[in-house]
Amino acid sequence: MEIKEYLRIFSRYWWVIVVLAVIGGAIGWATWQFGTREYQSTATLFVATQNGTTVTEAYQNNLFSTDRANSYASLATSEQVAARAVDQLKGSITPEELKSKITAVAAPKTVLFNVAVTDADPAMAQTYANAVTDQLVGLISELETSRRGGTPAAGAVVVDEADYPVKPVGMSWPVRVGLGVAGGLLLGVLAAVLVGALDRRVRGREPVADSTDAAVIGGLPADPSRAKVGVVDLDRDGLYAERLRELRTNLRFARLTDGPEPPKVIAVTSPAAGEGRTTLAIDLAAALAEAGRSVVLVDGDFRGSTLADRLPLEGPMKEAAATRGLSTTIAGETTVVDAIIPDVQVGHHRVSFLPTGPIPSRPGELWASDRATDLLDELGDSFDYVVVDTPPLEKYNDGALVAALSDGALLLARIRRTTSAKLRRGVQTLHAANAILIGTVATFEPGHRRRLNSGPAPSKAAPPKSPAAGEGDAPTEGLVGTSEPAASRHGSD
Repeated sequence: MEIKEYLRIFSRYWWVIVVLAVIGGAIGWATWQFGTREYQSTATLFVATQNGTTVTEAYQNNLFSTDRANSYASLATSEQVAARAVDQLKGSITPEELKSKITAVAAPKTVLFNVAVTDADPAMAQTYANAVTDQLVGLISELETSRRGGTPAAGAVVVDEADYPVKPVGMSWPVRVGLGVAGGLLLGVLAAVLVGALDRRVRGREPVADSTDAAVIGGLPADPSRAKVGVVDLDRDGLYAERLRELRTNLRFARLTDGPEPPKVIAVTSPAAGEGRTTLAIDLAAALAEAGRSVVLVDGDFRGSTLADRLPLEGPMKEAAATRGLSTTIAGETTVVDAIIPDVQVGHHRVSFLPTGPIPSRPGELWASDRATDLLDELGDSFDYVVVDTPPLEKYNDGALVAALSDGALLLARIRRTTSAKLRRGVQTLHAANAILIGTVATFEPGHRRRLNSGPAPSKAAPPKSPAAGEGDAPTEGLVGTSEPAASRHGSD
């Protein structure tokens, strides 16, 4: 991964790093607060040897004393010394337990060595240390006397008696907390990188474009108010409506590889369910109708149709949607004119609606028939735009078939939900069906609360707003498909 990708991961999962750092600091404080505190009492001993009469003898005696200091330090941790100290104290501690508490270290290049005893009780640590040094001095004297006889050549002398420890040994609480925080930060960084590497959900338009190798021609924000209504309120003039108009404009100027004209028959699909296909199909039809275009909204989802439930169909319209529609038309049971429900209200505009009709037992075979191709061609000749809602590509191949029969497909990607792998598989499915990908649309983008402009709100008495200049969606006279070049009608845009 590049550095910018790591920066994105850290900016996305900074809270993981912070939480683990706090947890690490809390663990460090807890080990100090609730852990057993040990106190260490230390006594210092001196190795005494006979003085030499010459410089050489003095030097040799010094080397002898240094070696003896190391030997005596090792002897301090022996079972013999621990057993004698326990006998002296007459306590409940065993020699093995006392031995585990004793440490002895010779000071480098000196004839001194330290004997320390650690215990949870500072008074007992001092008592044990004094007993150990007493028994060590006696044992050294016995060993040196029995080895040479007469006056021993060396011995140990207590320089400093065992002290009474005031502070516990080990790290203080600030050090423990600091190490805990540092460890938590390290774990947090590793966890963030790991989660970021495993989390392949797209989080912006750039990852969507990178995953599909196609242009992102639109993005719809995650507007909570949109879920409360059946159709977008274009007159509200919020960010969602403005982004929808941008998508409409981009579609108007889109050029496919097989011709100079923009797409008229548009399949709306997505890699998986729950990414906003039906919502986009309805809103796109409303936006195209706002621009004065004749639009037919086709419910091509035989697997989980919801368009008829979300549109304001009542009375005869609802009965007609249940008895005839796309399925009966492809099967040749009804004509297109009889199956289409005209003048369906979408906000303040009207579109035609072709419902699914009765769901057949094997719906996938309908889109594979020649009649399906003729149907979409007939709709394209009768309307300025045909918007087809399709099933997700992850489970069914219907969406790819519809896209292949249409002028092209819009592939949706839900921000923070759709993964890059699913997007790539969706593109591969479309390409395998020889379908044209018009572009991708990012849905549920963050930022719906941002204001579009800082100017004053329009007066309530103001006339309805016309489409923005330069969008290329204003009503034009004549039939759709005129040979007049788009540049001559809309300028150099």
